[in-house]
Amino acid sequence: MADGGYRMYMGIFERSLALQLSSLGSYNRIQMPPYSTPCSIYRLYPLFFLPSQEGNLVTWRSKKQAVVSRSSAESEYRALALGICEGMWLQRLLRELKVETRHAVKVFSDSQAAISIAKNPVDHDRKKYIEIDRHFISEKVNNGIVQLSYDKLCKANTWQRAQHTTDVVSLLSEIRIGTAKNECWTGIRTANIPAVMAAASAASGANLKLTEAFNLEVLSTGIVSATVKCNHAGEIAGMRRLYNSIGGFESGSTLSGFGLGVGLQRLISGAFPQPSQAEDNSFNGMLLTKFVRLLQKCVNIAEKGGEVDKAQFRETCSQATALLLSNLGSDTKSNVEGFSQLLRLLCWCPAYICTQDAMETGVFIWTWLVSAAPELGSLVLAELVDAWLWTIDTKRGLFASDVKYSGPAAKLRPHLAPGEPEGPPEIDPVEQIMAHRLWLGFFIDRFEVVRHNSVEQLLLLGRMLQGTTKVPWNFSLHPAATGTFFTIMLLGLKFCSCQSQGNLLNFKTGLQLLEDRIYRASLGWFAHAPEWYDVNNMSFAQSEAQSVAVFVDYLSSERVDTAQSDSKGRGRENGNSVVDVKDQHHPVWGQMENYAAGREKRKLLLLMLCQHEADRLEVWAQPTNSKDSTPSRPKISSDKWIEYARTAFSVDPRIALSLASRFSTNTSLKAEVTNVVQLHILDIRCIPEALPYFVTPKAVDENSVLLQQLPHWAACSITQALEFLTPAYKGHPRVMAYVLRVLESYPPERVTFFMPQLVQALRYDEGRLVEGYLLRAAQRSDVFAHILIWHLQGEASGPESGKEVGSGKSFQNSSFQALLPIVRERIIDGFSPKAFDLFKREFDFFDKVTSISGVLFPLPKDERRAGIRRELEKIEMEGEDLYLPTAPNKLVRGIQVDSGIPLQSAAKVPIMITFNVVDRDGDHNDIKPQACIFKVGDDCRQDVLALQVIALLRDIFEAVGLNLYLFPYGVLPTGPGRGIIEDYGPVGSPSFEAARENFIISSAGYAVASLLLQPKDRHNGNLLFDNVGKLVHIDFGFILETSPGGNLRFESAHFKLSHEMTQLLDPSGVMKSETWHQFVSLCVKGYLAARRYMDGILSTVQLMLDSGLPCFSRGDPIGNLRKRFHPEMNDREAANFMIHVCTDAYNKWTTAGYDLIQYLQQGIEK
Repeated sequence: MADGGYRMYMGIFERSLALQLSSLGSYNRIQMPPYSTPCSIYRLYPLFFLPSQEGNLVTWRSKKQAVVSRSSAESEYRALALGICEGMWLQRLLRELKVETRHAVKVFSDSQAAISIAKNPVDHDRKKYIEIDRHFISEKVNNGIVQLSYDKLCKANTWQRAQHTTDVVSLLSEIRIGTAKNECWTGIRTANIPAVMAAASAASGANLKLTEAFNLEVLSTGIVSATVKCNHAGEIAGMRRLYNSIGGFESGSTLSGFGLGVGLQRLISGAFPQPSQAEDNSFNGMLLTKFVRLLQKCVNIAEKGGEVDKAQFRETCSQATALLLSNLGSDTKSNVEGFSQLLRLLCWCPAYICTQDAMETGVFIWTWLVSAAPELGSLVLAELVDAWLWTIDTKRGLFASDVKYSGPAAKLRPHLAPGEPEGPPEIDPVEQIMAHRLWLGFFIDRFEVVRHNSVEQLLLLGRMLQGTTKVPWNFSLHPAATGTFFTIMLLGLKFCSCQSQGNLLNFKTGLQLLEDRIYRASLGWFAHAPEWYDVNNMSFAQSEAQSVAVFVDYLSSERVDTAQSDSKGRGRENGNSVVDVKDQHHPVWGQMENYAAGREKRKLLLLMLCQHEADRLEVWAQPTNSKDSTPSRPKISSDKWIEYARTAFSVDPRIALSLASRFSTNTSLKAEVTNVVQLHILDIRCIPEALPYFVTPKAVDENSVLLQQLPHWAACSITQALEFLTPAYKGHPRVMAYVLRVLESYPPERVTFFMPQLVQALRYDEGRLVEGYLLRAAQRSDVFAHILIWHLQGEASGPESGKEVGSGKSFQNSSFQALLPIVRERIIDGFSPKAFDLFKREFDFFDKVTSISGVLFPLPKDERRAGIRRELEKIEMEGEDLYLPTAPNKLVRGIQVDSGIPLQSAAKVPIMITFNVVDRDGDHNDIKPQACIFKVGDDCRQDVLALQVIALLRDIFEAVGLNLYLFPYGVLPTGPGRGIIEDYGPVGSPSFEAARENFIISSAGYAVASLLLQPKDRHNGNLLFDNVGKLVHIDFGFILETSPGGNLRFESAHFKLSHEMTQLLDPSGVMKSETWHQFVSLCVKGYLAARRYMDGILSTVQLMLDSGLPCFSRGDPIGNLRKRFHPEMNDREAANFMIHVCTDAYNKWTTAGYDLIQYLQQGIEK
């Protein structure tokens, strides 16, 4: 194009396809390159015009002008005239074809000056060449024949990044996408479905990533497709010609006219002309054997978990497809089995590999096959349907229903989600889900093509849908599958809506049953609490939201259409129809009283849930769009909420529980869910999420009979079990028995994380049940026993709350303190000789290291480092099974005696020592350094609590795929006022841009953590950077309700964002830069993800309420922590709140003032 080249696309469409393209105003800047020839004599501007007829883009043309123009306005003006001439010519052609044209020809120009010339009646006598064109254009515009519009199409140097709307992609691919609002896709534009557009892009041959399906690198996608097919067809033709030249064919055979002489349309369709005589069987057999062997090799690699070479696989499939198509015209019956095997492999290989790249190749070759050889359509579709059903049986991608593929729910077990922890999946479920998404787009295209003219293929699609929805719990629970799931549900509903067509009238009952299965599966998607998931791609989240929004649009329009049709045809129902079931057992819904009434209630419930899901995903896709872009939803009355709860519970009790979690502040809904749970309690004992609806402080006070069900109840998460240990539940024996059963069902190493909470639970352990669990778990795990002992020692003389302590509280605390050494001794007494030996060596070793701090205190500061070395040389390693208390997975191999450093402290001498360690489960020859800080005289327990919350937030962010960084370094209290702190690592100087990116993701992570924990005293001495630029917060002496200066709370910002930090986060200085937008987006998403697990975080903090930590010494720390989650807000309101928090923290004067105070008082750099 830079040298004035020429491009033109012309579409020839069947009348039945009703392909409509939206007006070009919706296009995303189709861009032209500037003419860059350096010679000034070539002062020519390219002609660029885009005529549109009846909403269809009929041509796109650009060429260098033959006549020199004096200005760009002249050039553009003359280009308009040329475009108008072509548009009028097309109108005349349409009139000759008896096609009525109702609209003006739209011509778009990127030159406002040219459009102004056309509209200005003044005679432009100074303009060269344009006099006739001016009168010509003005006449057509004034008569309404032509409509001129401005569109900013040109932008220098951006041709390689031209973007296109869905309709352009559809036009240039061979997929037949009906974008009109026709009778089948009522109210739905097929090209608005992301899965369809992804498949269209793959079919075009552009080999695009699925999540970037809307961004084509070049406009000539159709030419790319044709070129690829031409190349592979030429390879086959060349091999035949060579084979023939050496006597491989019978005499007289000819290949005249083959290959290079075919036109563009023939190349695109793949309709290659065939030789006049039968081809040599040995040649076909040789190639068939080669391609079958290569494709079988790809299958074997995939089955063994290997990675198939993407380029080689695509080339093999394309060549094999060209071979198949080149033999379609042959009359020979030989090699039929070989060709059938090859066709089967071409259909099955992408399913076996099941990656995004493999499926792009699959869609490309399948579309090539069915468009070039329509007679193969049924064969191809039959194989693909079999392959699709095979993925259901083998639980792949969209159908990976095993818990380990469920995303956040699996990764957060058992701390924040119920269930046994499992290892990570062998394959990435998101990759396979995206492959299914592409595949589904191809099926939707085939449905569009065959729904009117091929009952055979239509029934094959029906078989696929029946198998897909037969079992509603076959689908993956991974949140990344949301868009794909609702897309296949949409296809299923549209398939069912074709029951009025003549070719499906005999299947009406089956289609009604299929529709019920689709509604059951759709409702089943909401049987689990809503989750988030983030893919590091801008368009993925938007496409997910759009997929659900399209489904919502269809449900809304279908409900109106169904109501009208039901009112007209209720009296004509066939007695054998499924809809006449009354007081009978329905194959999908079970026992029911009135099918029609229940059907309408379920539709309304599904519509409401899908609207909420679409709104959620829209917020996730556009987190910084403070204006609510979602459509207004009608207000729901209390009676309607009650009806929703009952309908949901009748379908699946888990849907009702999930409904309550989606609208957690709706009192009418919560009351009704509580009612139905307690009414049907015997039926839901396998659902741990139902516990809060009958295990309550009120039920404990009344000793409710419902608590008798707890021995039979499924295990909940650890954080939910911890809530039942709080004083509100008064140690009820049935509740305590359930909690201990839950804790014992998980490995002790998993429970170790909550050791501070379990130690605090001893305060309320009147029945000694918690103590009994701790002793049993200590016998099962040495690490659990050691960490428990250290925490018991750390609590031995812990400081109490600053509030007045009543006699009851004082007695409780004294009893607690008296119990701690007893429990410690009972644990030690329970050790086996081997376990006692390890305990003795482990504790003696680190007691010696910790005691160095006391030895150094009398020494002058300049002698302390040498003193550390002397003391370290006295310590000997006793065995190779000692480990770091802050990281039990790291075995100690030695001490770096020269590494000891005394740290600055007003009255104490904390020291930092580096150990040589190896991973317990890794290579024991891979020795790495790990530094730890040993403190004497400091209470580390509050740091432990803060870092527990930070660790939970880190796990949440990782589970939902958010690129946020938190570093909950290890801290362990080992005695009264003593502790070990894991060092964060050395400081370095990374490259600037990488450091900025790391700074953004770490700052955003700590912004969310800081909002919730409210850590104060955030001077620069407590903000560190690791060696790649990531921010790390340390020293959590003031959190929740406390702050320095007698709780002055001078630091009023929710998190620190000083001037120096904003310079990195926001180079613009006015909160308009791309990096600032990225930072705020991450903060919003992190906050939304944290809100989902609010109860687990609250339970972790609440059990520490009576620990005497300073952060609980004033105010209402638990209540205020809950308020900062803002459970009363919807997702958009919560996102706007977080945006406001970020804006408020931006270079706030109190932050700078506190840094100044610390600089003046303690010399800490600002």
